[in-house]
Amino acid sequence: MDQDLKNDPRYQNHASRPDLAGEHPKGDFYQFIAMVVFLLSIAADYLWIRLGPQINEHVNFWVRFILGGTISVYGGWLALNGIHLVFSEYTEAPRMITHHMYSRVRHPVYLGVMLIYVGILIFTLSPIGLLAFLGMFILYNWLAEDEEERMKNVFGINYQDYLDRVPRWFPKSKF
Repeated sequence: MDQDLKNDPRYQNHASRPDLAGEHPKGDFYQFIAMVVFLLSIAADYLWIRLGPQINEHVNFWVRFILGGTISVYGGWLALNGIHLVFSEYTEAPRMITHHMYSRVRHPVYLGVMLIYVGILIFTLSPIGLLAFLGMFILYNWLAEDEEERMKNVFGINYQDYLDRVPRWFPKSKF
């Protein structure tokens, strides 16, 4: 890591970093709104609509807790490690990250965040939350497509080769 770049004011905010090439300028805002909608939809289900609590009566609490918690923790690990890979190096020019988890899926951070939401859905069993999650998946897929176009514009054929080799969401089976 270049210590001089780490202290450079351009690197204090990820929106101003010259070494990041693909992020949608309003991606963080859209993700925040999606999270709020998701959480409010589950709250509305539990407080007024009451579909989730009715379904919960038929599935053991500990099964939901352990399964949902495990998936959420794994999603958090995936997202945090993906973020670490992107933001831990400081360079002057944009760079493609194609190693570690980025060699298995193109968007491990988005996948990790969506797994956190899946874990919450398993725990709450909220049909209204599921509808919100489907909307979130459409949003994340759109963000991924947008970022891939931005990356193709910066890295050209190298990024196209990466797109051809590495799946967007689900790792290829080794079997």
